[in-house]
Amino acid sequence: MSHAIYDAWVQLMGWLEEYAAEHDLVFDREADFPEFIYRMHKPWELPTRVMTVSLSRANDEPFFVASVSQPSDEQKHIGLRSPGAHLHWHAHEHGGGLELSGGVKLDKTKLFALLDQARRDWMTAV
Repeated sequence: MSHAIYDAWVQLMGWLEEYAAEHDLVFDREADFPEFIYRMHKPWELPTRVMTVSLSRANDEPFFVASVSQPSDEQKHIGLRSPGAHLHWHAHEHGGGLELSGGVKLDKTKLFALLDQARRDWMTAV
């Protein structure tokens, strides 16, 4: 099994943590992979056990949620959602990086722009 999407996921989580620190937000681990939880002492091959993370203000609901496909899924992707703003993107591994639908490269700059948009939209909706 290729770990490329999960390597990209680890990098994306690092960017999310960095964004949270820069904007006084909370970065939370929401869920681990069920396969990790129920693996019954089998070796874990992926670079992380974290499947879903979120960003929020302290003591508030998440304004941004990111998750990666489970290892058992055939079509692997990273989902990015802003529930309050009704924004949703999918990213797929492409050439060692991430690509959004439409062939747009998802790098740190693009992610931060999406987060700025989601945070702005969420704050006006609240």
